[in-house]
Amino acid sequence: MKLAEGIDEVIALGDFPTPEDAAAYWNEGVAKAPFEDLTYEGGAGQPQAARLYRGGDAGTLLYIHGGGWAGGSIALHEPSAAGMALESGWDVLSISYRLAPAHPYPAGLEDCRAALAWLAAKGGKVAIGGASAGANLALATALSTDAELAGLVLFYGVFGDDFETESYRRHENGPGLTRARMRELFAMYDPKETRDELIAPLKADLRGLPPALLVAAEVDVLLSENSAMAQALNSAGVPTQWHVEPGVTHGFINRGRLVPAANACISRAATFLRETLK
Repeated sequence: MKLAEGIDEVIALGDFPTPEDAAAYWNEGVAKAPFEDLTYEGGAGQPQAARLYRGGDAGTLLYIHGGGWAGGSIALHEPSAAGMALESGWDVLSISYRLAPAHPYPAGLEDCRAALAWLAAKGGKVAIGGASAGANLALATALSTDAELAGLVLFYGVFGDDFETESYRRHENGPGLTRARMRELFAMYDPKETRDELIAPLKADLRGLPPALLVAAEVDVLLSENSAMAQALNSAGVPTQWHVEPGVTHGFINRGRLVPAANACISRAATFLRETLK
């Protein structure tokens, strides 16, 4: 399978010594949106960090970082958050939340719900989105809130709990995310093996959700469940835009320093916010 421009270099880089080192590398040269660091009251009443990227007054996208429910950060998702703000005319509120394994399900989801309630109380148009586990949390939040949402922006989300799909078999050992790693992450996030519709949203009743954009990576164990989610949303009557980016691996959306396709997909998301949700 032919990999997209820059993906070979991403693979060769491997893991960085610390998340801070990774953020410093991937954020170098990224266009900077004006931002404000904030806190919100999480689901257990404790303060959680947030960063509001200023893009315009069209609305606010609540953006939830990935990292397998057990890692990731606001800083590691700055390329996509700032990029969407700069191009869409929307503000982007990127949030932190409690992480597994110290805080298993539903702690992180409770924080995301609290952040949405806090944001919705301020008034104005609100959409929700995320990447990977963040997309899972974004969709789970949308499925369990009374807040009115304008749309969903979901990058290569975790939507199912079936490790025997075609893409899991094809990409079992990578490159990038592996089946073994996903099993580990599920065990940390859901040690009681609840596996309900808020952990695996393919099991949920999706009717009534707002318009959605789904962007998947072609070279990803999660491709099959992203395709299944796009089909399920369409079947539920949800206006859905579906895009598979050729030759890219899981996590590519924040690799724009080396991967031009990342910046193109950020622009795609910004266009969705700006034009579809206007």
